[in-house]
This record gives sequence, structure tokens and C-alpha cells, in this order.
Amino acid sequence: MRRSVVLVVAAVTLLGGCTRPAPAGADGDLVNGWPMLPTAALVDPVAPACYALPGGTASADVTSWPAPVPCTNPHETELISVGRFTGADAERATPPVAGTQALRGAYTRCADDAKTLLGADWRTGRVSLSVDVPSPVLWDAGARWFRCDLQALQDIDRFSVATRTGSLRGVLRPDGGELRIGCVKVTTKPGGATGAIDRIFPASCTAPHEGEFAGLHEPPDGEYPADADARVNANLAGCRPVVAAYVAVPDDANFRSRTGLVTMPYDKTAWELGNRGVRCFVWPPKPVSASLHGAGTKGLPITVA
Repeated sequence: MRRSVVLVVAAVTLLGGCTRPAPAGADGDLVNGWPMLPTAALVDPVAPACYALPGGTASADVTSWPAPVPCTNPHETELISVGRFTGADAERATPPVAGTQALRGAYTRCADDAKTLLGADWRTGRVSLSVDVPSPVLWDAGARWFRCDLQALQDIDRFSVATRTGSLRGVLRPDGGELRIGCVKVTTKPGGATGAIDRIFPASCTAPHEGEFAGLHEPPDGEYPADADARVNANLAGCRPVVAAYVAVPDDANFRSRTGLVTMPYDKTAWELGNRGVRCFVWPPKPVSASLHGAGTKGLPITVA
């Protein structure tokens, strides 16, 4: 809008140097009497809404959102709620990034809203939650919203975005939500070290399978552990009581003689956002054909001396 005004003013300046008289009935002032151009308005996103993204793009990578589509149409992203940065958070010169209190607060709000919609913690299912903020250009223009966006995933470990034709409402309900993580097929890397996990796939609990999701371990808040070995050991130690409680076996010296563990933590960026969760899976010594939830010591007997 501003560029149009500048061009008009430049044209008037050039014409002002001419000596030709103004036509009858005109005063020669091309601007006089024109209405002022309207101020550009920033429009906040409106939830709920669904969006079709090209090629299954992750919502965090979107720089210009398309128009929403009905959630019954094919789409990849569901906008579940919109919040606003206020106070000192809104006075920042640039949009908040992971590690700032502003974005941690936004993540907490989004995680709570996602739990309400999904029926359980979003990390217990094949779902991705993204806190999306305005681009630097929009922030500079005054935008102060943040979006809480959900995407369904095709898998558990690769975070491949799925296309849906319905809302994600209720998909993680404990009584049979379609995207809840349950029993899984676990594959190891060919020729790799013992226990080197390759892939984790959803599987039927009534067919032979190698593992089962037991729950989440939430480490205490603090700095992201820099040492990789320390992180692995801390995740295993944190998941052990989660798995023991899920299967109903003692968390004692015989635990490692009953079962193995698979841990799936989120990365440093997620940690700094406020998501310190680690997914914990029971990994019995041989495939089973039933859920191990509450199976007790009969379900996981001591198999190693």
C-alpha cells in the first residue's frame, strides 16, 4: 500500500513541473479529494481449522499458510487453538524461539489443548504437536499470535506426516483411539551391535510382536544433558519403573533377566521447548502374541540366570 502512495506522489511532483494549464473544472491537484488508503490489517489465525500442505510438509516449516479447507477434505494439519504473546513476551524484537520462557509457555498451553482434543497426552500416539509463531516479517508488522498445530503420523519413529479426511478429536482415547501407540514390531540393524534398534512399527497385539508401549518418563527440568551416554543411561533408568509398573513386575535386581527396554526420547529442541518426555517400550526376550499390560511375572518370567 505504501509503495502505491509513493508512486502517486512522485507522479504529482513530475507533473508539477509542467507549464500546461489544468483543464477546465480541475484544480491541477491530483491528490486532493482522494480517500486515504486503508491501513493494512493483520489477521490472526482462527481455530479450529484444517490445512492441506504440499507434499506432507511439517507445519513448523510453513512460511506462508494456505487458506483452510474443511476437515472432511484431505489435509495434513489441524489447527486446534490460537494464543497470543503478551507483556514482555510481546515486546521482543523477534519471534520467540525454543529455550525462551515465551515459547515454553506457549507449548504448555498447546499441549493442554491437544490433550483435551485428542483424549490423552499427544506423545502417547502417532501425533506431532507444533507451536508455530509468526515469521520475522509478520512479527515486525505486529503479529503476536501463536498456533497450536497437530499432525497425524504414518509411523512411530520417522515422523512421516499422514494425510487425513477427518478431525483428530478423540484419536488417543484410552478406550480405543485409532492413533494410540500400543504393541509394536521392533527390528534391529543388520550386523549392528546387540540392541541397536532400526525401526519400530505399529503392530496388532494378537499377532506376534516384539514390543509394547508402556508409557512416558518425564525427566526433571534443567539443562539438556550434553553427554550422549549419560542421556542413554538416564533414559533407561527412568523408563525401567514405567515398564515395571505397566507389566506389573518388580523393579528389582531380576528386572533385566525378565525383559529389555527401548527408549525413544525427543531431541534438544523439544527439551528446550518444554517437552522432556521419553517414550518407554517393554522389549521381551522373544515375540509375544498378547498385550503385556498387567501380565505380571507369568507374562515376563525370569529367563536369564
